[in-house]
Amino acid sequence: MTIIHLKQRLTQFLDPVTLNQQAKCCKFMQRIRDIQPLQLVTSLIAAFSQGNTNSIAELQRQFNGMQLSEADFVAYKPFHNQLRKSAFPIFMERLTRMLMAQLMKQQQGKIPSKFRQFERILLHDGSSFAIHNHLKDEFPGRFSTVSPAAVECHVTMSLLEQTPVNMTIAADTLSEHGFRPAADTLRRQLLLADAGIWIRIITIRLPNTADTTWFGASSR
Repeated sequence: MTIIHLKQRLTQFLDPVTLNQQAKCCKFMQRIRDIQPLQLVTSLIAAFSQGNTNSIAELQRQFNGMQLSEADFVAYKPFHNQLRKSAFPIFMERLTRMLMAQLMKQQQGKIPSKFRQFERILLHDGSSFAIHNHLKDEFPGRFSTVSPAAVECHVTMSLLEQTPVNMTIAADTLSEHGFRPAADTLRRQLLLADAGIWIRIITIRLPNTADTTWFGASSR
């Protein structure tokens, strides 16, 4: 993906009308006032892209620093009140899904014939990262000495469509088994995942292939 294409997709993502609609749809902002969705989202992206943001006060300073005049500055309490809303993480999840879909490179080239018998080819994996230590009670990390608080992002992606199917963020200590697609939803689908994710391995036969035996899995 070139810089020009990335800029075009980010511009499409940061459309104020779309952001306002998403904010209202999930009831994050019923009325758009001093803190507008576009201003909030761009300031959060700018703050977290620096890699050294550790407090809400720093997010607020970044937000105010991007305003055109001091008259548009927002005090700490109303800024904090927006972030503590129960609908805020829902709003962020919606935007993350939108951005992932827009940034995903479209599938190119022909699909190998051996894969055409599948309605879907899914890839499932998780990635862990540390968060602020004060969140250790809600999101305990597996390596408590190094990272007392950590989360794991579990993603299921369709390789043929090049789009995410499901994404969940949970405590790093939770087993990945609870976030994989259920076996009874995978009819005529191929799931690619870590070997350790399976509870029981079964052997299946697929017609019209050069291979006589393929391996799949079941959660039962």
